[in-house]
Amino acid sequence: MKILFAVVFLSGCLSSPVKRVMVQEGDFTFPLKDVKELWDLMDMDSDSDDDKSQISTLCKDPELPEVFQPVCGTPDAPQVFHGLMDLWVKADVCEICAYAACSGC
Repeated sequence: MKILFAVVFLSGCLSSPVKRVMVQEGDFTFPLKDVKELWDLMDMDSDSDDDKSQISTLCKDPELPEVFQPVCGTPDAPQVFHGLMDLWVKADVCEICAYAACSGC
């Protein structure tokens, strides 16, 4: 009986969908993993003062995660990317799901 319970319990755990931490900025929702990749790319381009050229360069970068391509085509792209960059300061808090923009814990 104990073995049957263990098998049922483990199969239930393994079959449940894995939840990912998601970050919401405006109308867009992104996996935290992809947001971290974005942060790495934005750090490389952070010396530019011109927002439009920085966003344009970022959107043309082949290393930009595909999930951000829809943002690149919107007029709100600078605000969305700046909002995601602001989360960089709160990244540790987001990892433990204490920040309101994060979900999926």
